[in-house]
Amino acid sequence: MANRRRQSADKEKQVLAPLEGGIVHRIQPVLQYAKPLPPPGSFAEFFLILKNITDHRMEGWLTITPPDDWVIVPGRRLMIAIRPQGTILAEFYLSIPALPAPGPHFLRIKVTAEEDLLAEAVFDLRDGLLFLVDG
Repeated sequence: MANRRRQSADKEKQVLAPLEGGIVHRIQPVLQYAKPLPPPGSFAEFFLILKNITDHRMEGWLTITPPDDWVIVPGRRLMIAIRPQGTILAEFYLSIPALPAPGPHFLRIKVTAEEDLLAEAVFDLRDGLLFLVDG
């Protein structure tokens, strides 16, 4: 038990804002996880925080696309609803493959409602890796 507490104490909470150029004028996303990510084959817990900055309820689909060959559980697509000026949290787990592809290591998210794109953002996970992967 002491070893488990020591491991979590060694990890640093990382909060990432999306890279510039996304669509975040209605829903603002932030990604939170413990840094560094565990080695390949282990799962890391991630929290995607979505804030509705409008005065209207937002309902639709959240699609999470991990970097190439990374495993995501429980899945890539979730139904969501956010009250006006409200915030929700989507919890998921990612695992790095045994032989990660060369970077960049982008996590992409998209929030849609029928034909309407409500938000789209990209997060760079490179800083959370225990090692650098170069081509």
